[in-house]
Formats: sequence, C-alpha cells, structure tokens
Amino acid sequence: MNAERLKRSLEISAPDLDDPRVRLAIIPQVFAKGREIDCVLVFEDNRAAKEMFYTTKGVPVQSFVACVEIKNHSPDDVRLHGTHLEVKYDDGWHDATSQADAQVWALKDFQQFSYAGKARRNKTYVQSVLWLPRVPSDALPELPNGRSGIFRADLTWARLIDGFEVNPAQRKVQTLVPACQDGKHHSYESLVKALTDRVEPTRLDLRRVNALTQKRFDADKQAYIRKMGSGLLMFRGRAGTGKTFALIQMAIHLARQGERTRIVTYNHGLISDMARAMTIIRDRHEDISPVPEVETRWMLMHELFGLAFGGDAVSRVSKLYGELEEREALFLRALRHPDPFLKEAVPCCANKVSGKNCHCDQRQGKAKTWSDISVYREKFPPPYDYLLVDEGQDWTTEHRDLMYDVFGPGRVIVADGVDQFVDRSRCDWDRGDISKNRIVPLRTSRRTKAATCDTINDVARALEVPDWDVEPDQAMAGGRITVLVEPQPYRAIQRALDLLGEDLVTQPKMRPVDALMCLPSKDATPGTNYCNLFERAQEKSHGDYWRGYDWETRKNREYPSRQSALRAVLYQSCRGMEGWTTLCMGLDQFYDHATAKPDIDIEGLRDDLKTDFGFLFSKAAFEEKLAAERRVYALNWLMIPLTRSMDHLIIHLTDSESVLGRVLQGVDYDKIRWQ
Repeated sequence: MNAERLKRSLEISAPDLDDPRVRLAIIPQVFAKGREIDCVLVFEDNRAAKEMFYTTKGVPVQSFVACVEIKNHSPDDVRLHGTHLEVKYDDGWHDATSQADAQVWALKDFQQFSYAGKARRNKTYVQSVLWLPRVPSDALPELPNGRSGIFRADLTWARLIDGFEVNPAQRKVQTLVPACQDGKHHSYESLVKALTDRVEPTRLDLRRVNALTQKRFDADKQAYIRKMGSGLLMFRGRAGTGKTFALIQMAIHLARQGERTRIVTYNHGLISDMARAMTIIRDRHEDISPVPEVETRWMLMHELFGLAFGGDAVSRVSKLYGELEEREALFLRALRHPDPFLKEAVPCCANKVSGKNCHCDQRQGKAKTWSDISVYREKFPPPYDYLLVDEGQDWTTEHRDLMYDVFGPGRVIVADGVDQFVDRSRCDWDRGDISKNRIVPLRTSRRTKAATCDTINDVARALEVPDWDVEPDQAMAGGRITVLVEPQPYRAIQRALDLLGEDLVTQPKMRPVDALMCLPSKDATPGTNYCNLFERAQEKSHGDYWRGYDWETRKNREYPSRQSALRAVLYQSCRGMEGWTTLCMGLDQFYDHATAKPDIDIEGLRDDLKTDFGFLFSKAAFEEKLAAERRVYALNWLMIPLTRSMDHLIIHLTDSESVLGRVLQGVDYDKIRWQ
C-alpha cells in the first residue's frame, strides 16, 4: 500500500514518468542484512539530455537509487530528538533517522553480493528518503527538509530529486551505468534483478526449514514453552547436538506468536547461513512474522547505546574510535555505568583517542562531556521482545548482566556450549539470583548420521577428549568418512572436489550449496594459502562458490543465494554450520597449529596456579598445567569440524603419520575409507 501511494504521488506530479524511455522501479519490502526496507527506487532516464528531468538548480537527473522509509504517523507522534527525527509507537519513541541511515548502508552492502564466484559489483550511491505522508507541509516547521531527505505529505517528484546528491564527476545525478558498459558497476537491469531475485531452496534446505518450522512439539519441549517469559531458558550441549537449531526453532515459534526476536552470534559464517534459511522461511511461511533477525553482538551493543544516548553520540563514537572492539568497550562501559560516562570529556579527535599527537586548535579541542552531545534515557524500551544468544559461554559477565538489565532473564534464551573457544574465561548464564525456566541438556547428535557419529566417537575416545558424551541418533542411519592423504595442497583440493563431484552425481537431489568446505587460515599453514588455491581450482573448472572466508562477504552478511555456489569457510567460522558433504582441508595442520599456538592467557594461568599452590608453586607444575590446557584447547577446536557433516565427512591429511593421522589409523579400518 505504501508503494502504491508513493507511485501515485510521483506520477501525478511528473506525468513524463510514463515515457517508455524512462524507467522507475518501485520495489517494496526489500530485505537486506536483516533489515526490512519499505521501498527501494531504481530510476534511469534514457532520453536525450535536453529532455531529462532537472533539479531547480539546473542539474540533470539521469539515474539514481533511493532507499525510502515511510512513517504513517500523525504530527503529534513525530518529533526531533537532538538532530534526529523520532516517531512514537506503543512502547515509546523510535529513532527514524538512525533507522533510515542503517537501511541505506544495508542496501549499499547488499548491492555487492557476488553474482558468480568472487565476481561482484561495486556499490552505488544510495539516496536516503524519509517520507511522512500524514504530516502536512505547514506542520512541525522545525523539521529539516530538502537535502536532509525528510519529506512531508506534499512530496512531489520535483521535491524528491531536488534533495539528491549530485555526482561531481558527471555534474548530474547519476549512479548507474548502461548494462553493456562493464561488469563492475550496477546497471538498472542488474540492480533490479538483484533486488527481486528469490532464493531457490534445495531439497536439503526444505528439509531443514520444515524441521525448524514444525508446530508440534514433544511433551518435554511443550513444558518449557508454556513457561516462556518466566525465567532463563538455556540449551546446553557439545558440538553437533543441535544447540543452534534449538535456538532458531524457538525464535520461529515466538515469531508465530507475534514476538520480535533477535539471534545474536559471533560467527559471521553462521549469520550468513541463518540468513539464507530465514530468506526461504520468509518466502514460504506468511504466518511467521516478524521473521527472526540474526546479528553480531557488536551490532546489538551499537543499537542499545544509540537507544540510551541518541544518534548524535553514536555518530561521534564512530568518528573517534576506529576499531570495533574499542567502540564496543565504550558502549558497554557507558551502558553499565552511565553517570560517570556522561561526565567524561569527549576527545577532540581520533588522534587523541589513540594517544597520537593532536593538532586541533583551542576551539576545535574545547572539551565537552558526553552529556553535551547525548540525549540520555535512563529507561528505554528493549528493541526486541526476546534475545536469543548463540555460543553464550563466550560472552563476558558484564555483557550478560547488561542483557539481563535490558531484557530481563525471562526474555533471554541461551545456547551454551560445554566448551569455550573465543574468550578466555567461561561465562555462566545460570546466575544464582535470577529466575530460571529450564536448563535443557542436549546429548544426542542432531546433525550427523549414526555411523559417522559412531566413528567420530571412536576418534574422541582415542584422543581422550574429556567427558565426550554425544550419542548417535539411531533413527538417522548411514554416514561415511573418507580420509584423503595428499601432501600437495592444490592437488589435495582438486582431489577433494573430485570426491564431492562423485557425491553430486550419485545423489542427484544434492546441490553444491548443500556441501561445506572448511579451510585452514594462512597462520596454520605458513607458505600455503588454501583459500587462494580453492579459488584457483574453482575458477579453472568454472565452478561457482561462496567465499565465507572473505571479509567483504562476512561484513555484508552475504548469504549463498545460488544452488550452484559451494560454501567455503575458515575453520574458525564453521561453528553451527553443516554440510551434507563436508570437506575438511589440511585438518592435521590445523590441529597441530591449535596445539602449538592456543589462545590461552598464559600469565593469567600462571597467576592462578601461584594463588592455588602458594609456596608450593613450581615451574614443572606450571608447564604440566599449560600442556594440559594446550591439549584441551586444540581438542575442542578439532571436534567442531569433525561434527559438521550430515552424510559424508571428507578429512584431508597432509601426512598420514601426523598426530591426527596416527589417531585415524587406529580407528577400525572398516569404518573409514582411505584415499
């Protein structure tokens, strides 16, 4: 309805839009990086220069892309908060300016999604439009207008284009190129196609989606679902026991009740995987609304800080603190201890923050406190009804306590891994003073077929993995493990891809996107870059692939949208992911590297031992404890890729006599096929 209303407003004010040489696509309800954009405008004018539309300053308008956020609020429910426009909902005031800005950046990043392998187009400039169709032109005269991109009920085509940024190189409003010009920049056709394409699900996608969206639950699950909101709900288990699956399933169940949910995880690869599933669910299940969103903890903290201190404070933080970790540390400190934060002086420049020489003059460097540029709210409505935390053991207690303060324990659901890998100290969400719904133990493998799971259990026993208790699901019969021995990395990748090709031939319902390639980072394999070698092999064979190891892909939350795209990630990003066939390249090198260079706080370990042993502390005892910690760290990381496969696990070894190679040789010969 908003799109139709916008169309009428523009057509009435600009009849020339009907000219066949003029193209204007109004695309409603575009989803980009977990955000829903009301409308996207894509415009191209193929007429001669003298016939084109012109701004009041005489600038021709040849093409543009605009992100349109429409707020159907009355004037009484619209206000300025600092320099940001806010609109009122039942639960309080919401920052419409920040929402519109975030949607612009999401749309810009979405434009860079690859269209074949690593081939991607550059993002275009996106104009921002915030339209208030129920606010008369003479109401709220203090509202910014024109170039700010905020428009009232009197929006016309002329007013719209008058506020647009001009391409200085072309001296006109132009952001698109002709379709035949190059493959690096978007044309009208390529961008409209990208914005209107749908993900075609594979058979495996549909099986996963059907499992996630099932409405009937067993009696045990019904018991804690009935108590939702009464206290903390936590799913606890080892790798492969279905913690993330349970989390997503709960989010979908809550969405069916009309609850707004946000799943938060560290893993960018998993975010992309979830985004693909949510896109399919959105297209096939209209009763699931609003569809759960998936994001990083950093983005959640960014949003909470903005709600508490306003958009101007967020903008200043972005200019001063270049590193995301620095910003999150500031967000956490401010949200947990707002009073001293508001009294602090705001650094004059980024140099001041990083300890470098500051060249600001006295006027520029005039000290201001954070209270001068923030509009602080001690209480603000939570942005979501339920927060679902993935890999909760990796959070800090400060972050945990903030979540309880904002959402309340009854609105927090946690997936808790038995082992921790990212942060150096485990976070226990089962705080003694909070109400609890249920701590749900998960022990049965929900991903891997029984035969494969049984063999992995043999490996875990041979490696003496502490307390490994994953049980095979006998209802999931079958499963295979192949060990590929090849010292030459490029040839190893080619041989592994050949094995995958055999699976694709013998299992015609499987598609490349159903498989998962796990690669070691350059740190683990000095002198060898498996990611580059993988790309070379795929480009040589004209194979499509999704680069989950690439920062641009992770940053853009780019999900594999094509059935032909083989998913590839680093080992550090494979948690929570799965493949019908999973290929683990250089796994012995990855394990050796994790053993040799674990992420362990060695000095903290030494201090703890000194505290525990006192004068009995010895170097020998410390070395023994350190060796044990190294081993546990490496084993925890090893078991993650070993539990990623559903049907066929392919393990590549560079040396059959490596530590891992000798362990695998000790497993019953009938359980593993050696190549």
